[in-house]
Amino acid sequence: MINWKKFRTAVDVPFLITGVVLTVYIAFAAFGFLKNSAEHYSNFILGTCLMTGFLAVRKNCDEKIQNNVQRFFEIRLAFSIFALVTSAIAMGYVRINAVTLEQTQPFFNDTDMIFGWLMTVSILALTLIHWGLLLTSIIAIGITYFFLGYLIENPLFMTPEYDAKFVMNYIGLGTNQGFYYLAQVAADSVYFLIIYAAILLGVGMLDMVLDIGKITGRRVSGGAAGPAIIGSGIVASIMGQAVSNVVLTGRLTIPMMKKYGYKGSMAGAIEATASTAGQIMPPVMGLAAFIIASFLNKPYIDVALSALVPGLLYLVGVCIAVAVYAKRYDLPKLQEKVDMTRIKRLMPTFLISFGVVLWFLLGYRSPAIAGLWGILLAFGLCMFQGKYRPTLRQLYEAVEEGFYLVSILSLLLIAIGPLGQVMLTTNLAGRLGSVLIQYLPDTQLILLIGAMVVSLILGMGLPTPVAYIIVALALVPFMQQIGLPPLQAHFFVFYFAVFSTLTPPVAVSVLAAAKLAKASFLSTATDSIKIALTTFIIPYAFVFFPELMTFPHLTWAVVPAILVVVAIQWTVSISSYGYLFRPLVGWERAVFGVAALSGFLGMAFKDNDYYAAHAALFVGMAIMLFATRKRNVPETEAAE
Repeated sequence: MINWKKFRTAVDVPFLITGVVLTVYIAFAAFGFLKNSAEHYSNFILGTCLMTGFLAVRKNCDEKIQNNVQRFFEIRLAFSIFALVTSAIAMGYVRINAVTLEQTQPFFNDTDMIFGWLMTVSILALTLIHWGLLLTSIIAIGITYFFLGYLIENPLFMTPEYDAKFVMNYIGLGTNQGFYYLAQVAADSVYFLIIYAAILLGVGMLDMVLDIGKITGRRVSGGAAGPAIIGSGIVASIMGQAVSNVVLTGRLTIPMMKKYGYKGSMAGAIEATASTAGQIMPPVMGLAAFIIASFLNKPYIDVALSALVPGLLYLVGVCIAVAVYAKRYDLPKLQEKVDMTRIKRLMPTFLISFGVVLWFLLGYRSPAIAGLWGILLAFGLCMFQGKYRPTLRQLYEAVEEGFYLVSILSLLLIAIGPLGQVMLTTNLAGRLGSVLIQYLPDTQLILLIGAMVVSLILGMGLPTPVAYIIVALALVPFMQQIGLPPLQAHFFVFYFAVFSTLTPPVAVSVLAAAKLAKASFLSTATDSIKIALTTFIIPYAFVFFPELMTFPHLTWAVVPAILVVVAIQWTVSISSYGYLFRPLVGWERAVFGVAALSGFLGMAFKDNDYYAAHAALFVGMAIMLFATRKRNVPETEAAE
């Protein structure tokens, strides 16, 4: 009989050894001791396959240890071992023959093709284990389309009949495309930043940022949302993954909000929207900033800085919505105790290490070097945290968590490479844009709304980097055809790919938050949409006001743009929650809804002398501000 604890330990050891070896290897590469060649990225993919393979087997062991065995355990265990062994064999072959494969592409022999298929199947198997059926199916369909697209009768989507060796070259056997397409981003940009984020959380940063949120919450009505908005926003900006951040911080913030009067669905909605903020706030931005930089051939830090003002406006919109809701239901200030000693002890570890990381990035140094310095400083400074100094066990768990996160996220970037390659090589992206232009009116606003809807649909249920890549490859060429600059086009689809985690029918972040809040998915999704309405304006804003994306080279032209966005966010919240100094009746809420719409249209058509719409927005607000202070409406008359 198998001793599952010993078996897990036997799996843990090679997992950690592989992680250490791969980390040292990537560190040497970051300082230029290794060439960025086919061999280098083959080593990286091989290491990633080994680590995720060991994790797949370990996942099965944990089910036995925790007495939580799911269906088809034996089959899944065998499948995990198959994925580990076959990926190691296939990538081992590719690594040994990397130079030859690169030189001979696409003229592979039969043996090369066998191992190419084995590589493809094994990486898809690992993706299925760690990222689920939906993503794996999309990648598999994309690869199948590359091979068999010539059989499609519709001329719009028919492809030439490519030779199988030609296709396999683009899938990744040629060692510079397909699975290698985003391996460079994973190895050279995000690897050490992800581990750094895990180290920060391991040394106590989560409790510290939640305490900072409590300080704000003690000063405002409905302050129990403070730890969620501030704490979750900071943690998510480091983690860069909305769903995992909801699970990590929501178990603390959601019960606190419910304790202070927030209904369960609203508490879950606040946590989901705050955690989503981390995907659009620098520095990590759900890994997408690095991919955007790769697509635009721009330094990563330029892309991240361009995202700062829109990201802050997102948080402002969430804060406005929560503030109006809190006033509407007269929610109290937060009374929770704040551990100021913890903040003072842990703040230097965070500020100094994070400051050095930003200093390196702002100096256009490699993100890998920046992340490596952040790790070293976090390890060193946490030793001076007094009674909050992490134990060796906590440090070990932080490193293990870092290896876990970096391996599965690297697998994600590796696995979606063929999907991007298919859309580029077959020109599927351009064809999808042609369909939109054919069926939508030739008006930029209508076309943008169409792109928004497609982005929300394509991004449903997918991790942020995947959702962004799919919508970017499908829609950015189309958006550039209608006159958008490349940066704004990429960020427009990126924002709505992110928002797809908040919008039904999938809304994965909302689903996680609803479970923690013990609320229904539908009610939590409804409250999430109400909050998100204040943020849906932002992608349109930086399209119509490009100056919002010019940080740090801002001019005074950005001021009216920010004022218009904030005014629209405020009127949307007033209309959604029916409160301004007092509860509002239906017609009053409608007036503010019309004011918000007028502001939006005025922004969209500002180049066509529609300034009257902006005037209507502010005049309507001024009238309502005066009117709502003059009479008291009984609660029974107010619209819920």
